[in-house]
Amino acid sequence: MKPHDKDTLLISPQENYSTESVSVSPLSLYSSYEKIDIELRRPHDMPGYHWHGQVEVNIPFGGDVEYIVNGSPVLLKDGHIGLFWASVPHRLTSIGECRNMGIINIPIHHFLSWPLNREFVNQITHGAVLHSDAPSLVSEFEIARWENEMMHLTESRQQLAADEISLMLKRICLDGWSQVLTSRTDKPTQNGVSKHSQFYVSQMLEYIATHHDTPLTVKQIAEHVGLHANYAMGIFQRMMQLTIKQYITAMRINHARALLSDTEKTILDISLTVGFNSSSRFYQTFQSYLGVTPTQYRKLSRNDHRWALKDSSPIHQLEKGACDGKRPVGVSKAL
Repeated sequence: MKPHDKDTLLISPQENYSTESVSVSPLSLYSSYEKIDIELRRPHDMPGYHWHGQVEVNIPFGGDVEYIVNGSPVLLKDGHIGLFWASVPHRLTSIGECRNMGIINIPIHHFLSWPLNREFVNQITHGAVLHSDAPSLVSEFEIARWENEMMHLTESRQQLAADEISLMLKRICLDGWSQVLTSRTDKPTQNGVSKHSQFYVSQMLEYIATHHDTPLTVKQIAEHVGLHANYAMGIFQRMMQLTIKQYITAMRINHARALLSDTEKTILDISLTVGFNSSSRFYQTFQSYLGVTPTQYRKLSRNDHRWALKDSSPIHQLEKGACDGKRPVGVSKAL
């Protein structure tokens, strides 16, 4: 949630929430040139959704904090570690008694390259919010030290901080984690992903980010990285645990959900902003993905953004139904 250079993170500080800023596609925010960003500070309530391309790690100290993530309420407990792919629209709605928060933004290419449990990675890339089962795995002192070391002039100091953050996540994998917002997949994951695959998937994500507002095909993306289309699709799916088409569609739907909740844009305007070429196609994809129309979602999301963290939240029920297979969930065939 820390402000970044405008080329890497466009929607972070509280004062920058605007119609223009929320129009920025989550697909555009991937960059393989980013560094890990660390901050220890008092959090603030967020007036609207925001999103960026990194995996975000939050550790509250002094009290629980509450979020709305993609329309669903999420509680992060004092001293526990929460993390999610921040391309999913999210907003901090209540800081409670929290006096300080560790905020770590990890570029997705770093996160994917670390030797972490594949199911853990799979849940993140599918939009889950994860919560460490154990509290007190990291202290304010350590986060402050990482923040200083990441700004150090020597790369060895920066790498030391990055290695320790990687080990913190590995500890969560060993000690256990829980989903506080579920993802849409229960597919088994493969344990090994080669450096070769990581490199090419990073290049594909970069290309998609650069060309997100133009018609995209798998063939185009594969040719850019010098691979056959079938091979490119295969390594992308092994790494991300979803296809290129599913990735692009999920990002566009996430973006649409935030715009429906936080802006007065028309459905046609939203459909074009997020990358669909017609409102009818947007309606069809949105409804198959969530089980409600964009108009119905807008109404539900605005009924009450503070559902007291109950499972009876209308949007939570939509997500749960999709996750449990009680409602068909689909993705658009075209990119």
